[in-house]
Amino acid sequence: MPIEQTLRRVDDDLEHGRVLPAINRLRGLVHERPDRLDVRRRLAAVYRGQGELAQAGRWSFLCEETDPSELAAFERQFRTASGRLSAIAWTGGAEGLGPEAAERLAALREAAARESVRRVRRPERSRREKVVETLGYTVAFVLAALVLIGLWAVVVQGVRVVVGWF
Repeated sequence: MPIEQTLRRVDDDLEHGRVLPAINRLRGLVHERPDRLDVRRRLAAVYRGQGELAQAGRWSFLCEETDPSELAAFERQFRTASGRLSAIAWTGGAEGLGPEAAERLAALREAAARESVRRVRRPERSRREKVVETLGYTVAFVLAALVLIGLWAVVVQGVRVVVGWF
């Protein structure tokens, strides 16, 4: 379906109070055409109208006119820079963005790059190490089961002794 036709359906949905279908249509459009800032702006406006500040900040992140409280809510919901970068679903460069949005995008990409450098990958464990770890857990489980069985036997024997006294 052409974008303009979908936008008309969004208008109709919103006029009739069908917010969720409007959001779904707009999100589908953003997925199909992530470069359409007008669609992102519309989606942010719908979320804003619903009081969803984090989502409004998410979808208005690349627009020139942004509300700092929405951007702050977006940052609180998506705590890492790489998470925010993924959430805005922007694969293009800064072309077509206004100067403030381009600056925000560049800062976000830089922060995400710094995060990925800081992440230290845990070295792969060898097959032998995995087997030893699994055996350790198995032995611990068996010992715990034996202890529980022993405790149960002591309790049962104690009950028998007490009952025998009467």
